[in-house]
Amino acid sequence: MVLVADAGNTNIKLGLFERERLLASARLMTGAPGGLTRELLSFLHEKKISPGDIGAAAVSAVVPKAGQAFLESARDLRIAPPLVVTSDTKTGIRIKTDVPAELGADRLVNAAAAFHYYGGPVLAVDFGTATTYDVVTEKGELLGGVIAPGVGICAEALWEKTAKLPKVAVEKPGSVLGTNTVSSMKSGIFYGYLGQLEYFIRRLKAELEADFKVVATGGLSRLFEGATTEIDVFDPDLTLKGLNYISMMHRQQTGATISS
Repeated sequence: MVLVADAGNTNIKLGLFERERLLASARLMTGAPGGLTRELLSFLHEKKISPGDIGAAAVSAVVPKAGQAFLESARDLRIAPPLVVTSDTKTGIRIKTDVPAELGADRLVNAAAAFHYYGGPVLAVDFGTATTYDVVTEKGELLGGVIAPGVGICAEALWEKTAKLPKVAVEKPGSVLGTNTVSSMKSGIFYGYLGQLEYFIRRLKAELEADFKVVATGGLSRLFEGATTEIDVFDPDLTLKGLNYISMMHRQQTGATISS
C-alpha cells in the first residue's frame, strides 16, 4: 500500500492506495491537537491498516512545518521514508514557468495528475485556501497559471472587515437577488466568485488560444458543480491520485519496490 499526504494551509489530506485504487482518504487539521502521529495512527486503525502494511509514501507540502510533521510521523510509525515532491521531481510534465523552484508542490502535483489522467491541453483548478489555476499544454508543458484568494477567504473578509454583517455559510443561494442581508451576502459571495472563476477560465483560453479541458478539485470544488459549464470534470481526489502516480513513477525510475 502507498500512503500519500497533501499538506496544505488548512488541512492535511491523506490518501491510502493499493496500486491505483484509492482505498481511503481523510482530512486532518493542520496542527491537529495531540500531534499528527496520533491522528495518522487513528486513521490507519480506523481503516484496519497496520503501519507495517504501508510500503511507500509521498507528500506535497505548501506549509513546510506541516510537511515536516508528516515526515516525522512516518518515521515514528516506521513507514518507508516518503518521497517529497519538489520542482526537481520527475512528474511526467515539464515546468516552463520563470522560476520553477517557486512553484508550489500541490500545483505541480495537480498539473501532472490532470495531464496524466485527462490529457492536454488541460487546466487544473484547485479550490483550497487559495484557488489555483494551472495550464498544461498538449505537449505536457506547465506554463503557469493564476493564484487567487479562495472563496473562504473572500467570505471571511466580508464579515470580518464590516461592522454589522454576520458570518454566513458559503453555499449556493436560490437566486442572485437577495431579499435580506444574509441572502444578499450569500449571493455576493457565491455569484461573485463564480463570475471570477468563469472569467479566468475564458481569459486563459483566449490568451493561449487553446480550448483546454478544465478539471476542478479541492474541498470547495463541489460548491460550483452544476452552476457552470466552464468546468468539464470534478475530481475531488485529483491531488491524491497525482501523488500516488508520481510515487509509482519514482519507484519505476529508481527500480525501487514497495517494501513490506
